[in-house]
Amino acid sequence: MKKTAKKLDRETRRTQIVQAALRIIGSQGVSALTTAAIAKEVGISEANIYRHFENKEEILGAMTEEIGAGLEENLRAVTAGSPVARLKKIYKLHLEYIEKNDGIPRLVFSEQLHMRETHIKEKLLDKINAYSLKLSGIIKEGQKGGLIKKELSPKAASLMLIGMVQITTLKWSLSGFSFSLVDEGMKLWKNYEKCLK
Repeated sequence: MKKTAKKLDRETRRTQIVQAALRIIGSQGVSALTTAAIAKEVGISEANIYRHFENKEEILGAMTEEIGAGLEENLRAVTAGSPVARLKKIYKLHLEYIEKNDGIPRLVFSEQLHMRETHIKEKLLDKINAYSLKLSGIIKEGQKGGLIKKELSPKAASLMLIGMVQITTLKWSLSGFSFSLVDEGMKLWKNYEKCLK
């Protein structure tokens, strides 16, 4: 959706550019991401893009920061309830976040990210590791309270949860986003919960 150009503060404009880039990737793929396409989507000149970012790679880096911030926000939003209930809510929020931002899977699973953008790939890996560590902490809390099996590896259980998101997201992306990611992902939750208890 093209937006009309307005004089905005630097951070707001950067956010608009990143969100526009994710929309372009979601609808057309990473190869369609150009500064000209982003400028058109935001409703500003291409030269204005360069006031905020040096190049396309810097925009890709900002997108990984945005993805990490979205996951962090989901973790902060879920503070009430038992550890199992919190894990379920975080899992659902993760699916909802991706469903609202369909450029994420196309970026995360892209050849460009895996083969060319080493520093961006490393940033994203750091975000995933930090997210996994926080999930592990919730699992450990559940183990201490007797709500989650003590013999379960918190690290493995956190990676299983992230893996459920990834495989469902991959199927969703490959299908052209033809089904509800949240509904499909939540079908896996019951079996995961049985593994926890």
